[in-house]
Parts: sequence; C-alpha cells; structure tokens
Amino acid sequence: MDSFARATALDPSPTGGFTWDVPDGWQQGRGAWGGLVVGALTRAVRLSEPDPSRVVRSISAQLVAPAVVGPLDVQVAALRRGSAVSTWSASATDRDGRLVASLVGVLGSPRLVGQDIDFTDWGTLSPPDVLPPAEVERLDLQPPLGPVFLSRMDMRPVRGVPMSGEEADCLGWVDFAERVDRTAESLLALVDAWWPASFPRMLRPHPVATVNFTAHLLVDPLTVPGGTPLLSHSFVSSADEGFTSETRRLWTADGRLAVDNLQSIVYIA
Repeated sequence: MDSFARATALDPSPTGGFTWDVPDGWQQGRGAWGGLVVGALTRAVRLSEPDPSRVVRSISAQLVAPAVVGPLDVQVAALRRGSAVSTWSASATDRDGRLVASLVGVLGSPRLVGQDIDFTDWGTLSPPDVLPPAEVERLDLQPPLGPVFLSRMDMRPVRGVPMSGEEADCLGWVDFAERVDRTAESLLALVDAWWPASFPRMLRPHPVATVNFTAHLLVDPLTVPGGTPLLSHSFVSSADEGFTSETRRLWTADGRLAVDNLQSIVYIA
C-alpha cells in the first residue's frame, strides 16, 4: 500500500461509519493538508456505495477546522440512490463531536454508452503549452519554507513562484513523490497540492485556508498513467475582502482534463 493510501485508510467503526486516524507528516499548518482530508472523505463515500459501476463524478467539501493528528469519526449517509446516480454525504468530527470537514459526493454509472455519442470532443479547453516534465526542474521545498506535506510531492513549477510579483496564475507539473495508485481520492487530492495562485502577488508569507472545495472528476483514474506527473494550472478569477475564488485544473500528460476544481480561499488575520 502506498503512503497516500495508508494516510487516508479508514477503519470500520463499531457504531457505524468509519474511524480515520489522521497521520503525522502530512500537515499544512496546524492540520492535515486539505487534499488529504478531501481524499479521506471521498474514500468514505466510495467505500459506502454498494454498486461498483457508480464511480465518483463530483464532490463538494467544506473544510471548517484543522484536521489535527489523531482519530476522527467519519459518518456517511446516502442522501439519495436513484436508478444510476447516488448522492452521499460524509462528515468528520473530532473526539468532542465538533465538525472538522464535510463532503457531498455524486457517484454515477456511465451514461448513453453505445449510442454513438463521442464525448471526448465536447470540451472547449486545451491544456497550456509547456515543456514536458522531464525538462522542468523539480522544486525541493522543505519546511520551514514550505508546508510539511510538500516533502511528499513532486513539484515542477513553470510560472507563479510565490512573492515573485507575477500574476495570480500558477502552472507546473505535479505528482506524488512516490508512485501512488490512481484513484478518485488521489486525483482529487492532487489538484489541491499546488500553493494558492494568489501567492505570486503577495509581498510576504501569509496564512490562508481553503473553506470550500468543489471538483469534478472527468477521467477514469485507471486510464491515468502512474509515475507520470500531471499538469496543474490555477488562477485567481476574483478576490474581495480577503476571500479569493480560485480555479484549478489538472491535466493528464496526454492532454485530458482530469479534474476541474473551484476553491474559496480565505486569508487568515
């Protein structure tokens, strides 16, 4: 089992749901990296769905408090299971019953298969034109210059270095530093690995937090080659009073949009 799978592993709870033991070594500030939290709750809804043909299509998560090292109670509920689409909720609470994070996941079976509809050419976006990952230098960003979890990532920036005075737009290749299984949870986590796209505009380091995370998974994870980085592109579309709306996109090396992500990121006083 790879380290990401171990870090998001869930144990069945005797009272129903799961227990998630938040591991050390994945922090981003006081709590676990948001991508790890999203990954664990995505795994919870995926494991709860009894129909294996219904795969994760979309999730929306609210990260309301730091997920500190230690056990969390994860409760899962089926909001609705239709003929081909299931909607599940998952929530993580600490020992005192306080909410740490919540997630709603939509899982669905393939639709309109065999009806001569080619969905592959419907997209209107194309990946940015960049050098291949082998020609982009890897960034070694260790604490205290970067959060703890970044030591587990392979980051190859093309543009958008923090505090560089550039536009609020980041581009680069990203993957886990070790080979990690391509799953819904690992891809949805990976889109969160890059630093906020507002960091190039900042004059000094400043703590931030993602408070809302919505993402659509647009590829079968098994079709994404392992060991090959994905292209991460993120940009700030708007900002007001310390809140930013940031779009993030994760592209496969062969040019497919894998994850389309929208985040609300708040600056902490």
